[in-house]
Amino acid sequence: MILSRPFLCLLVSLSLPMCAAVNAEEAGVVADPVTPGRHLADGGGVRIDRLLILGGSAAVTHYVGFKYFDRAWYQGQKRGSIRWLNDWGGDTYVNMDKGGHFMGGLVMSEALGEAYVWSGFGPRTAAALGTLTSWAALLEIEMRDAYFDQWGFSIPDFAFNTAGAAIPLMYELLPASRAIRFKFSYWPSRLYRDRKERSLEPVRPHTDYVIDDYEGTTFWMSLTVEEILRGKARDAWPDFLGVALGYGASGLHGSNVKSRGREREFLDLPNARPEIFLALDYDLRQLPANGPVWGSLKQYLNWIHLPAPTIRLYPDLRFYLLYM
Repeated sequence: MILSRPFLCLLVSLSLPMCAAVNAEEAGVVADPVTPGRHLADGGGVRIDRLLILGGSAAVTHYVGFKYFDRAWYQGQKRGSIRWLNDWGGDTYVNMDKGGHFMGGLVMSEALGEAYVWSGFGPRTAAALGTLTSWAALLEIEMRDAYFDQWGFSIPDFAFNTAGAAIPLMYELLPASRAIRFKFSYWPSRLYRDRKERSLEPVRPHTDYVIDDYEGTTFWMSLTVEEILRGKARDAWPDFLGVALGYGASGLHGSNVKSRGREREFLDLPNARPEIFLALDYDLRQLPANGPVWGSLKQYLNWIHLPAPTIRLYPDLRFYLLYM
């Protein structure tokens, strides 16, 4: 599920750096003059009191979160050994769920990195700790999945968790890579909007919960064009405007059912297919005004790809004045 386990973890983790940002000026945290929305510690060392607050908040979040997971998901048949899954084929969601795992690891890692900066760590150390912490949290979830017949340890899911969690650390080790950002967009698909009618006999493809609406979701890799330009070209290019390559899917057969292949849920319907888009993109970190809280909020808003002129490149060419 796109917003289920990985995304619920990241949504809770966002509360830590946002609360930290309220007291960022007191802690000596300042905005990075080079990268909008990013913060730097003042070099005064780790604040033990803030580290204890962060650790206590993480412990409470961990306890409450996994109590919820145990009640919501882990009620099926438990196994005595790990069930390994190699679901690279994407027969269920055309690998859209892997985008959810990637973004879950990325957003959690970046948010926790900001929280570590608030605690007094330098940017590189904070990024490493954020990557390690989010990776460990997502590994724990995957290990819980591993012993249930309904789930299992998905090697592709874990690979995308790891890749997403490592992105903020890559930004610190290779500053030029910050020109590449990752985002997602969502607009309810017919599978979700018309779910009540579609769930009646004869049952047709539908999605009961918004968290399963992969067909309404698109994942984006955005290029901050200004950061790769030089001289007059850079001065002339609008600093808020970029371009993005998107990945989506159409023709899905619903929640947790195969959408492709001979075992697909609705044999009278064609296979689901991937879609690739090219679009303009907006860097929301360039919104006016600054400050610790607003700066963090702009950074989080920048994970969302707003509607923009778009060309669908695959499976056929199509122009959208505003792709949602």
